[in-house]
Amino acid sequence: MEKKYTCRKANQGCRIDKTERYLCRLCRYKKCLQLGMTADNVQWNRDMISSTDRKRQSDDDGTDIDAYLDWSPESKKSCLDDPPLYDLSKVLNKIHKTFMEFKIPVDDPVYQATNTLGKMDWALRRHRKHHKMQDFRIANTVRLDQLVDMWGNEMTKVAEFMMHSEEFRELSSEEKFSIFKLVWQISQRFEKLTMSLEIFGKRALEEKILITSNNTAIRMEHVDVDLSKITDYTSIELRKMFHPLCSRLYDHVARPLLELDPSSIEISFMLCQIIWHIAGKTMQGNILNAGEKFIAKIADDLHQYYMKEYKMSNYAGRLIKLMTIVNSLQRIHLDRLKLMKLAKIFDVFKVKITDPCFFQD
Repeated sequence: MEKKYTCRKANQGCRIDKTERYLCRLCRYKKCLQLGMTADNVQWNRDMISSTDRKRQSDDDGTDIDAYLDWSPESKKSCLDDPPLYDLSKVLNKIHKTFMEFKIPVDDPVYQATNTLGKMDWALRRHRKHHKMQDFRIANTVRLDQLVDMWGNEMTKVAEFMMHSEEFRELSSEEKFSIFKLVWQISQRFEKLTMSLEIFGKRALEEKILITSNNTAIRMEHVDVDLSKITDYTSIELRKMFHPLCSRLYDHVARPLLELDPSSIEISFMLCQIIWHIAGKTMQGNILNAGEKFIAKIADDLHQYYMKEYKMSNYAGRLIKLMTIVNSLQRIHLDRLKLMKLAKIFDVFKVKITDPCFFQD
Protein backbone atom coordinates (compact mmCIF):
# COMPACT_ATOMS: atom_id res chain seq x y z
CA MET A 1 0.00 0.00 0.00
CA GLU A 2 3.06 2.28 0.31
CA LYS A 3 4.11 1.85 -3.32
CA LYS A 4 4.02 4.91 -5.55
CA TYR A 5 2.44 4.63 -8.99
CA THR A 6 2.33 6.99 -11.94
CA CYS A 7 -0.80 7.44 -14.04
CA ARG A 8 -0.31 6.43 -17.67
CA LYS A 9 -2.32 9.39 -18.92
CA ALA A 10 -1.12 11.75 -16.18
CA ASN A 11 -4.70 12.87 -15.53
CA GLN A 12 -5.76 10.01 -13.23
CA GLY A 13 -8.80 9.35 -15.39
CA CYS A 14 -7.97 5.99 -16.96
CA ARG A 15 -10.77 3.58 -17.74
CA ILE A 16 -10.89 0.67 -15.29
CA ASP A 17 -12.91 -2.30 -16.48
CA LYS A 18 -12.43 -5.80 -17.82
CA THR A 19 -12.38 -4.64 -21.47
CA GLU A 20 -9.01 -2.95 -20.91
CA ARG A 21 -6.08 -5.26 -21.59
CA TYR A 22 -3.52 -3.34 -19.55
CA LEU A 23 -4.87 -1.45 -16.54
CA CYS A 24 -3.22 1.69 -15.19
CA ARG A 25 -1.87 0.71 -11.77
CA LEU A 26 -2.53 4.09 -10.17
CA CYS A 27 -6.13 4.32 -11.36
CA ARG A 28 -6.82 0.69 -10.44
CA TYR A 29 -5.31 1.35 -7.00
CA LYS A 30 -7.56 4.40 -6.51
CA LYS A 31 -10.61 2.37 -7.59
CA CYS A 32 -9.81 -0.26 -4.96
CA LEU A 33 -9.52 2.43 -2.28
CA GLN A 34 -12.95 3.77 -3.25
CA LEU A 35 -14.38 0.28 -2.74
CA GLY A 36 -12.95 -0.05 0.78
CA MET A 37 -9.49 -1.54 0.33
CA THR A 38 -7.01 -0.39 3.00
CA ALA A 39 -3.55 -1.38 4.21
CA ASP A 40 -5.18 -3.17 7.14
CA ASN A 41 -7.24 -5.58 5.06
CA VAL A 42 -4.68 -6.55 2.41
CA GLN A 43 -3.58 -10.15 2.94
CA TRP A 44 0.11 -10.37 2.24
CA ASN A 45 1.66 -13.70 1.16
CA ARG A 46 -1.73 -15.10 0.28
CA ASP A 47 -1.60 -15.72 -3.43
CA MET A 48 -4.49 -17.85 -4.72
CA ILE A 49 -2.13 -20.06 -6.73
CA SER A 50 0.66 -20.65 -4.22
CA SER A 51 -0.16 -19.31 -0.79
CA THR A 52 2.02 -19.50 2.27
CA ASP A 53 0.79 -21.00 5.49
CA ARG A 54 0.65 -17.77 7.46
CA LYS A 55 -2.34 -17.31 9.70
CA ARG A 56 -4.45 -14.21 9.61
CA GLN A 57 -3.46 -11.68 12.27
CA SER A 58 -7.03 -10.91 13.27
CA ASP A 59 -10.30 -12.79 13.43
CA ASP A 60 -13.25 -12.12 11.16
CA ASP A 61 -15.34 -9.59 13.06
CA GLY A 62 -18.18 -9.37 10.55
CA THR A 63 -17.56 -5.74 9.62
CA ASP A 64 -18.44 -4.50 6.16
CA ILE A 65 -14.91 -4.54 4.82
CA ASP A 66 -14.52 -8.22 5.68
CA ALA A 67 -16.33 -9.00 2.44
CA TYR A 68 -12.93 -8.56 0.75
CA LEU A 69 -10.59 -10.32 3.16
CA ASP A 70 -10.60 -13.90 1.94
CA TRP A 71 -9.27 -13.53 -1.56
CA SER A 72 -6.23 -12.04 -3.21
CA PRO A 73 -6.81 -9.24 -5.73
CA GLU A 74 -4.34 -10.75 -8.18
CA SER A 75 -5.94 -11.40 -11.57
CA LYS A 76 -5.22 -14.83 -12.96
CA LYS A 77 -4.03 -15.29 -16.51
CA SER A 78 -7.20 -16.29 -18.30
CA CYS A 79 -7.50 -19.54 -20.20
CA LEU A 80 -10.94 -18.49 -21.41
CA ASP A 81 -10.22 -16.90 -24.78
CA ASP A 82 -13.85 -16.93 -25.84
CA PRO A 83 -16.18 -16.21 -22.87
CA PRO A 84 -19.63 -17.81 -23.24
CA LEU A 85 -22.64 -15.65 -24.07
CA TYR A 86 -25.85 -16.02 -22.06
CA ASP A 87 -28.91 -14.66 -23.79
CA LEU A 88 -31.56 -13.44 -21.35
CA SER A 89 -33.97 -12.25 -24.03
CA LYS A 90 -36.48 -15.09 -23.50
CA VAL A 91 -36.58 -14.54 -19.75
CA LEU A 92 -36.86 -10.77 -20.08
CA ASN A 93 -39.62 -11.16 -22.66
CA LYS A 94 -41.46 -13.36 -20.18
CA ILE A 95 -41.04 -10.72 -17.47
CA HIS A 96 -42.22 -8.01 -19.85
CA LYS A 97 -45.26 -10.15 -20.66
CA THR A 98 -45.94 -10.52 -16.93
CA PHE A 99 -45.81 -6.76 -16.51
CA MET A 100 -48.11 -6.18 -19.49
CA GLU A 101 -50.64 -9.02 -19.12
CA PHE A 102 -50.88 -9.55 -15.35
CA LYS A 103 -54.44 -10.10 -14.18
CA ILE A 104 -55.69 -9.62 -10.63
CA PRO A 105 -57.32 -12.82 -9.27
CA VAL A 106 -60.83 -11.33 -9.27
CA ASP A 107 -62.43 -14.75 -8.72
CA ASP A 108 -60.68 -15.29 -5.39
CA PRO A 109 -62.91 -13.87 -2.61
CA VAL A 110 -60.13 -13.99 -0.02
CA TYR A 111 -57.82 -11.94 -2.23
CA GLN A 112 -60.50 -9.40 -3.05
CA ALA A 113 -61.49 -8.93 0.59
CA THR A 114 -58.00 -8.42 1.99
CA ASN A 115 -55.88 -5.27 2.29
CA THR A 116 -52.63 -4.34 0.51
CA LEU A 117 -50.31 -6.34 2.80
CA GLY A 118 -52.76 -9.23 2.74
CA LYS A 119 -52.60 -9.32 -1.06
CA MET A 120 -48.80 -9.44 -0.99
CA ASP A 121 -48.96 -12.26 1.55
CA TRP A 122 -51.47 -14.10 -0.65
CA ALA A 123 -49.01 -13.85 -3.55
CA LEU A 124 -46.10 -15.10 -1.44
CA ARG A 125 -48.02 -18.07 -0.04
CA ARG A 126 -49.20 -18.96 -3.55
CA HIS A 127 -45.57 -19.37 -4.66
CA ARG A 128 -44.76 -21.45 -1.59
CA LYS A 129 -47.74 -23.76 -1.36
CA HIS A 130 -46.05 -26.76 -3.02
CA HIS A 131 -42.92 -26.72 -0.83
CA LYS A 132 -42.64 -29.71 1.51
CA MET A 133 -39.57 -30.98 3.34
CA GLN A 134 -39.87 -34.51 1.96
CA ASP A 135 -39.70 -33.13 -1.58
CA PHE A 136 -36.25 -31.56 -1.15
CA ARG A 137 -32.90 -33.16 -1.85
CA ILE A 138 -29.54 -31.71 -0.82
CA ALA A 139 -27.40 -31.22 -3.93
CA ASN A 140 -23.63 -31.56 -3.52
CA THR A 141 -22.82 -30.07 -6.92
CA VAL A 142 -24.42 -27.33 -8.99
CA ARG A 143 -23.68 -26.65 -12.65
CA LEU A 144 -23.77 -23.26 -14.33
CA ASP A 145 -26.66 -24.22 -16.61
CA GLN A 146 -28.69 -25.18 -13.52
CA LEU A 147 -27.97 -21.78 -11.97
CA VAL A 148 -29.05 -19.99 -15.15
CA ASP A 149 -32.35 -21.92 -15.23
CA MET A 150 -32.91 -21.22 -11.53
CA TRP A 151 -32.27 -17.49 -12.01
CA GLY A 152 -34.74 -17.39 -14.89
CA ASN A 153 -37.46 -19.02 -12.80
CA GLU A 154 -36.79 -16.76 -9.82
CA MET A 155 -36.87 -13.62 -11.94
CA THR A 156 -40.33 -14.55 -13.20
CA LYS A 157 -41.61 -15.29 -9.69
CA VAL A 158 -40.32 -11.98 -8.33
CA ALA A 159 -41.96 -10.11 -11.22
CA GLU A 160 -45.30 -11.80 -10.51
CA PHE A 161 -45.02 -11.04 -6.80
CA MET A 162 -44.31 -7.36 -7.42
CA MET A 163 -47.32 -7.03 -9.73
CA HIS A 164 -49.64 -7.61 -6.77
CA SER A 165 -48.74 -4.10 -5.62
CA GLU A 166 -51.15 -1.55 -7.08
CA GLU A 167 -48.51 1.17 -6.85
CA PHE A 168 -46.05 -0.96 -8.83
CA ARG A 169 -48.66 -1.82 -11.48
CA GLU A 170 -49.36 1.87 -12.10
CA LEU A 171 -45.73 2.60 -13.01
CA SER A 172 -44.58 2.61 -16.63
CA SER A 173 -42.91 -0.49 -18.08
CA GLU A 174 -39.55 1.29 -18.03
CA GLU A 175 -39.98 2.22 -14.37
CA LYS A 176 -40.99 -1.35 -13.48
CA PHE A 177 -37.83 -2.72 -15.08
CA SER A 178 -35.72 -0.06 -13.35
CA ILE A 179 -36.91 -1.31 -9.96
CA PHE A 180 -36.90 -4.97 -10.91
CA LYS A 181 -33.26 -5.10 -12.00
CA LEU A 182 -32.22 -3.56 -8.67
CA VAL A 183 -34.20 -5.79 -6.33
CA TRP A 184 -34.89 -9.20 -7.84
CA GLN A 185 -31.70 -10.81 -6.53
CA ILE A 186 -31.91 -9.58 -2.94
CA SER A 187 -35.64 -10.26 -2.73
CA GLN A 188 -35.36 -13.83 -3.99
CA ARG A 189 -32.38 -14.42 -1.68
CA PHE A 190 -34.42 -13.31 1.32
CA GLU A 191 -37.43 -15.36 0.25
CA LYS A 192 -35.30 -18.48 -0.23
CA LEU A 193 -33.64 -17.97 3.15
CA THR A 194 -36.94 -17.63 5.02
CA MET A 195 -38.31 -20.65 3.15
CA SER A 196 -35.20 -22.65 4.10
CA LEU A 197 -35.79 -21.83 7.77
CA GLU A 198 -39.44 -22.78 7.49
CA ILE A 199 -38.66 -26.13 5.85
CA PHE A 200 -35.45 -27.16 7.65
CA GLY A 201 -35.76 -25.20 10.90
CA LYS A 202 -32.65 -24.97 13.09
CA ARG A 203 -30.85 -27.35 10.75
CA ALA A 204 -30.86 -24.64 8.04
CA LEU A 205 -28.89 -22.37 10.37
CA GLU A 206 -26.49 -25.00 11.69
CA GLU A 207 -25.67 -26.47 8.25
CA LYS A 208 -26.17 -23.23 6.28
CA ILE A 209 -28.79 -24.83 4.06
CA LEU A 210 -30.37 -22.72 1.32
CA ILE A 211 -33.25 -23.71 -0.94
CA THR A 212 -32.40 -23.07 -4.59
CA SER A 213 -35.46 -24.41 -6.41
CA ASN A 214 -38.79 -26.16 -5.82
CA ASN A 215 -37.06 -29.44 -4.96
CA THR A 216 -33.38 -28.69 -4.38
CA ALA A 217 -31.34 -27.21 -1.54
CA ILE A 218 -27.61 -26.81 -0.98
CA ARG A 219 -25.21 -26.52 1.94
CA MET A 220 -23.62 -23.15 1.26
CA GLU A 221 -20.22 -24.01 2.77
CA HIS A 222 -19.86 -27.42 1.13
CA VAL A 223 -21.55 -27.29 -2.28
CA ASP A 224 -19.30 -27.59 -5.33
CA VAL A 225 -20.40 -24.91 -7.79
CA ASP A 226 -18.97 -25.63 -11.23
CA LEU A 227 -18.30 -22.25 -12.84
CA SER A 228 -15.34 -23.45 -14.89
CA LYS A 229 -16.96 -22.14 -18.07
CA ILE A 230 -16.77 -18.54 -16.86
CA THR A 231 -13.85 -18.34 -14.42
CA ASP A 232 -10.30 -19.58 -13.87
CA TYR A 233 -10.91 -19.81 -10.13
CA THR A 234 -11.84 -23.07 -8.44
CA SER A 235 -15.01 -23.65 -6.45
CA ILE A 236 -12.96 -23.56 -3.23
CA GLU A 237 -11.38 -20.22 -4.15
CA LEU A 238 -14.75 -18.70 -5.04
CA ARG A 239 -16.21 -19.95 -1.77
CA LYS A 240 -13.41 -18.17 0.11
CA MET A 241 -14.23 -14.94 -1.73
CA PHE A 242 -17.86 -15.00 -0.65
CA HIS A 243 -17.53 -16.77 2.71
CA PRO A 244 -17.68 -13.61 4.89
CA LEU A 245 -20.92 -12.54 3.20
CA CYS A 246 -22.41 -16.02 3.59
CA SER A 247 -21.50 -16.09 7.29
CA ARG A 248 -23.08 -12.70 7.86
CA LEU A 249 -26.23 -13.77 6.01
CA TYR A 250 -26.75 -16.63 8.46
CA ASP A 251 -25.48 -14.88 11.60
CA HIS A 252 -27.19 -11.51 11.12
CA VAL A 253 -30.29 -12.50 9.14
CA ALA A 254 -31.07 -16.22 9.47
CA ARG A 255 -30.33 -16.51 13.20
CA PRO A 256 -32.57 -13.58 14.31
CA LEU A 257 -35.26 -14.81 11.90
CA LEU A 258 -35.20 -18.23 13.53
CA GLU A 259 -35.40 -16.66 17.00
CA LEU A 260 -38.19 -14.24 16.04
CA ASP A 261 -40.18 -16.86 14.09
CA PRO A 262 -42.07 -14.31 11.96
CA SER A 263 -45.49 -15.09 10.54
CA SER A 264 -46.17 -15.17 6.81
CA ILE A 265 -47.62 -11.65 7.03
CA GLU A 266 -44.47 -10.37 8.73
CA ILE A 267 -42.23 -12.03 6.13
CA SER A 268 -44.29 -10.41 3.37
CA PHE A 269 -43.93 -7.06 5.15
CA MET A 270 -40.14 -7.42 5.34
CA LEU A 271 -39.92 -8.50 1.71
CA CYS A 272 -41.88 -5.43 0.61
CA GLN A 273 -39.72 -3.19 2.78
CA ILE A 274 -36.57 -4.61 1.18
CA ILE A 275 -37.86 -4.01 -2.34
CA TRP A 276 -39.09 -0.46 -1.86
CA HIS A 277 -36.26 0.70 0.41
CA ILE A 278 -33.67 -0.20 -2.21
CA ALA A 279 -35.78 1.33 -4.98
CA GLY A 280 -36.30 4.49 -2.92
CA LYS A 281 -32.58 4.95 -2.27
CA THR A 282 -31.82 4.91 -5.98
CA MET A 283 -34.90 6.20 -7.78
CA GLN A 284 -36.74 9.51 -7.66
CA GLY A 285 -39.97 10.92 -9.08
CA ASN A 286 -42.85 8.51 -9.66
CA ILE A 287 -40.98 5.54 -8.22
CA LEU A 288 -40.15 7.30 -4.96
CA ASN A 289 -43.73 8.53 -4.59
CA ALA A 290 -45.14 5.08 -5.34
CA GLY A 291 -42.83 3.51 -2.78
CA GLU A 292 -43.74 5.96 -0.04
CA LYS A 293 -47.45 5.43 -0.70
CA PHE A 294 -47.10 1.64 -0.68
CA ILE A 295 -44.95 1.56 2.49
CA ALA A 296 -47.50 3.73 4.31
CA LYS A 297 -50.28 1.31 3.35
CA ILE A 298 -48.53 -1.85 4.50
CA ALA A 299 -47.40 -0.15 7.74
CA ASP A 300 -51.04 0.59 8.55
CA ASP A 301 -52.02 -2.95 7.52
CA LEU A 302 -49.37 -4.43 9.82
CA HIS A 303 -50.71 -2.28 12.67
CA GLN A 304 -54.20 -3.69 12.09
CA TYR A 305 -52.76 -7.21 11.93
CA TYR A 306 -51.04 -6.85 15.31
CA MET A 307 -54.14 -5.37 16.89
CA LYS A 308 -56.49 -8.09 15.59
CA GLU A 309 -54.33 -11.23 15.44
CA TYR A 310 -51.93 -10.66 18.33
CA LYS A 311 -54.14 -8.35 20.41
CA MET A 312 -50.93 -6.38 20.77
CA SER A 313 -51.13 -2.60 21.06
CA ASN A 314 -47.44 -2.20 21.96
CA TYR A 315 -45.59 -3.99 19.18
CA ALA A 316 -42.71 -1.51 18.76
CA GLY A 317 -40.12 -3.97 20.06
CA ARG A 318 -41.12 -6.66 17.57
CA LEU A 319 -41.24 -4.17 14.70
CA ILE A 320 -37.74 -2.95 15.56
CA LYS A 321 -36.46 -6.54 15.35
CA LEU A 322 -38.10 -7.00 11.94
CA MET A 323 -36.54 -3.81 10.59
CA THR A 324 -33.14 -4.67 12.09
CA ILE A 325 -33.16 -7.85 10.01
CA VAL A 326 -34.17 -5.87 6.91
CA ASN A 327 -31.35 -3.38 7.46
CA SER A 328 -28.80 -6.15 8.04
CA LEU A 329 -29.76 -7.81 4.77
CA GLN A 330 -29.46 -4.51 2.91
CA ARG A 331 -25.95 -3.91 4.31
CA ILE A 332 -24.88 -7.38 3.23
CA HIS A 333 -26.37 -6.72 -0.21
CA LEU A 334 -24.42 -3.45 -0.57
CA ASP A 335 -21.18 -5.16 0.45
CA ARG A 336 -21.89 -7.91 -2.06
CA LEU A 337 -22.20 -5.27 -4.78
CA LYS A 338 -18.81 -3.85 -3.73
CA LEU A 339 -17.25 -7.30 -3.88
CA MET A 340 -18.67 -7.89 -7.35
CA LYS A 341 -17.25 -4.55 -8.52
CA LEU A 342 -13.82 -5.71 -7.37
CA ALA A 343 -14.39 -9.03 -9.12
CA LYS A 344 -15.11 -7.15 -12.35
CA ILE A 345 -12.00 -4.99 -11.98
CA PHE A 346 -9.83 -8.08 -11.58
CA ASP A 347 -11.67 -10.05 -14.24
CA VAL A 348 -12.70 -12.90 -11.92
CA PHE A 349 -15.73 -13.85 -14.02
CA LYS A 350 -15.38 -14.01 -17.80
CA VAL A 351 -18.84 -14.13 -19.28
CA LYS A 352 -20.97 -12.14 -21.68
CA ILE A 353 -24.59 -11.44 -20.73
CA THR A 354 -27.04 -9.77 -23.08
CA ASP A 355 -28.38 -7.66 -20.21
CA PRO A 356 -25.64 -7.52 -17.52
CA CYS A 357 -27.51 -4.89 -15.46
CA PHE A 358 -29.80 -7.69 -14.21
CA PHE A 359 -26.83 -9.45 -12.57
CA GLN A 360 -25.14 -6.85 -10.39
CA ASP A 361 -24.40 -9.25 -7.49
